[in-house]
Parts: sequence; C-alpha cells; structure tokens
Amino acid sequence: MQKYKKTKKRFLLIILTSFLVFSLNAEAKITSIKNESVSAEIPSEEIPASEVELPKEDASAKETEENALSNEETADSEAAGEESSEEVQSGQIDFLEGETITIPEEFSFSAASVDYTSTLASDILKKITEKNKIPHYLIPGITEEELARPEVEKFRNLYMSEKWSALLKAYLESAMEYRLYVRKAIADSELPEYLEYLPVVESNYKTNAKSRSGAIGMWQFMENSVYPFLTLNDFVDERLDPWKSTDAAVKKLIDNYKTFDDWYIAIAAYNCGAGAMKKILKKAEEKDFWYLLDHKLLPAQTAEYVPKLIAIADLAVNAEYYGIDLPSHNEEYEILENEKNGLYDYLTVNKAYSISQLATEMRIDLNELKRLNPSFTRGMTHPAKTSLIRLPLGMQQSGEDALAKLDPIEFPFTYKVVAGDSLWSISRKYKVSVQSICDINNIKENEILKIGKTLYIPAK
Repeated sequence: MQKYKKTKKRFLLIILTSFLVFSLNAEAKITSIKNESVSAEIPSEEIPASEVELPKEDASAKETEENALSNEETADSEAAGEESSEEVQSGQIDFLEGETITIPEEFSFSAASVDYTSTLASDILKKITEKNKIPHYLIPGITEEELARPEVEKFRNLYMSEKWSALLKAYLESAMEYRLYVRKAIADSELPEYLEYLPVVESNYKTNAKSRSGAIGMWQFMENSVYPFLTLNDFVDERLDPWKSTDAAVKKLIDNYKTFDDWYIAIAAYNCGAGAMKKILKKAEEKDFWYLLDHKLLPAQTAEYVPKLIAIADLAVNAEYYGIDLPSHNEEYEILENEKNGLYDYLTVNKAYSISQLATEMRIDLNELKRLNPSFTRGMTHPAKTSLIRLPLGMQQSGEDALAKLDPIEFPFTYKVVAGDSLWSISRKYKVSVQSICDINNIKENEILKIGKTLYIPAK
C-alpha cells in the first residue's frame, strides 16, 4: 500500500467524492476494477466541501465514463500490478463535461489511491451536494459585479472569520427590537432593503454609541446635522432614541437620494456629508460611486463605507450559503412582536414630569421606562415644550391615571457651577434636597460637578 503524508489525507476524501460523482450510475462496472487500486484512509474529522458539480446523465457522459474506466484498466495492466505513481498537480481537473473539482495548490494526489466505492464517501458527497443546493440571494440594488469587487470581498472575508462573525451575530441579535422597526420603516418608504444593515456600519446597532467626532446614537447624527430631523436641547436628545432617529435617518437618506439620484452616492453622503459630496462630484468626470472610489476621490472612511455595507448585508441575507451562524433574515420576521414592530402607547405632556416618579406610580420597572424613553437626558420631560412619553402597549390608561397623581416639576432657578461647589452646598443654598437636584439633572449624588455646568433647581 502506498503511504501518504497525514497532511494529504483530508484532501484524498474530497478527491474520492469527485470520483463518486461520475461513478454513482456505474457501480457494477466500478466494482470490477482491478483490486490493485488501494483504499486511502478516511479521516474521521469533518472535511470541507469542494466545488463539485454533478454530471449530466446523458448517453455521451455514460460513454465517456466507460472509456475512462477502460483506460484505467489498461493503465493498471501496463503497470504490471504496480500502482500508478503519477501525481496530479494543483489546478483544475476535468473529469466529464460539466463536472470539475478545484485542487488547492498545497495538495497533489495519486488517482490509484482512491477507493471511490466507500459508503462513507457517498454520505459525505450527499452532504456536499445538498450544501451546494443552497441558493445565493442577490439583494435588489446590489449586482454580482459589485459583490465580486475586492473592496467588498475584503469585508466579507473579515466578517466570515470566527471572531467577526460572532461579533456580527451579537450585534444583530442584541438589536432585534430595533432592526424590526428599521426594516419596516425602510420598506414603508420604499428604500433599498440593504439599508437595514447601515446601523451596523454606523454604530454596530448601539443606541448610545458616541464617536470621537461627537456623532451620537444608532444612526450617528452629528450635532450640526440634527436639524430639521430631530430635537436637541437641554432636556431632550432624540439622537439617543432608536425609533425617532430611524425615522430621521430615513428622511435624511431620502433627501440625499433626491439630491444625487444615486443610492450609493446618497449613502456615502450620509457618511461624509452632502456638502462634501457635492464638492467631490465637481471634480469627477462620472457621477458613479465606484468611479469616485477607483479614482481615490473619496475620504478614506467613506471609500470603505459602502463596500462594508454591501458585504454585511450580503452575509446577513445569505448566512446559510456562506456557512456562518447569523440570525435568519427571513424567519426572525415571521412573527412581529409588538415592541419589536415599534407599537407603543404614548402620554402627551407639556410640562416637566419625572420619569422615575411616573414609573413608581405606574408600578413598572424604572429601567424599562427609561429604555423606552432614552431621549430624556435629565430624567424628565421638557418643562415648556410638548413631549411624548413612550409606554408599553396596553398601558395608556394606567399611564394617564398615574400622571394625574403627579405634580409637574417647577424650575424657579437655574444655577451655574463655580469652583468649590458641591451638591450639598447648592442644596443648602436653595433649601431643597440633594436627591431632588440629582433627579432633575439626571446625575448621581457622588458626581463631581464640572465648573460652568448649569443645574436646574426644583421648587421647594
């Protein structure tokens, strides 16, 4: 028996399966092959699937089969019982018309070493062919040529690694309650469906994300890009609200598309700014994202922005095809839970009400009420503007009853912190409790006050 290096044993089984492909319909003839062929050892560990295409069952193929078998018998006879030592080098081997197998460069093999009547090999071949039947879904708006671009493949390979596929899975699973709302908002506005995964590129779907440049929230709005999409003031920062910021992002993307009439450019402009994109296009001979990328006209981050989005969307939609563990793109949306579909009850108020007091009066978990209302940065609604307090669906009446028992917070004073101040000294000055100052300003009792910070002082 010819001995082979251990490193080659795994590959021998793959070659074995390729022989099985064209021999399944001719087992009677195959078993008559001379016993000089030596069975290769079959390792027990899982073998990665090769690219195998099943042969077409037609007369010409069968005739080619018989010729191949006859030639092999003749070769065996000429070798006078000795095994063929001729090795096939790396590359692509053509067995029959329409069936090929690609051999990695680091491997070579001897055809006489393969026992392609193995039952185990048949089982493995079945699994391989079943895997090859998994379709690849081409997302509308993304072409095969774009998927094949090296800039896209770079990120696809990254997120197919064990580390990054696990991270991507965690990002998508933890954001389930928001992603369902995002998908619905995108579908309702008839935007490209792959935009559901733009928050992964922006913030990994983290609602409280903050970049070094000051962008905040799941959709990473800068302070200078908030108006007219979101509210931002001393009491409210809607960039932190995943539902409101999603609605705002959709409107902004639509505005960008109306301006540039190209979705990839509109998406890139979301990253670098519409003004910056207009300047870039003035230098370009073609109004095409890939042209801008190829001619290095885009900022480095923007140049990777669209390819990264395409790669992540492709992997998320085709996770089974790529063999990675991600939430099922279709199954997770078959049943839309109320919360995950963005359905809530709301209370409308025009004065400052404490979120913690409301939670106590309604007898619901404070953290849950805060999670549903993350834009109230001081733990209360705006003292002079209309605010909507988001409640779990079905708690409208309970909220109204609780609100009727609460008094709105009055603000007779504001105070700017100076050197030497403490919460205790300020509370003594205005004869209010430290806790009341903390509740209104959404700070902790042991917090160190920053000089120049404005504190709101409640009424006694």
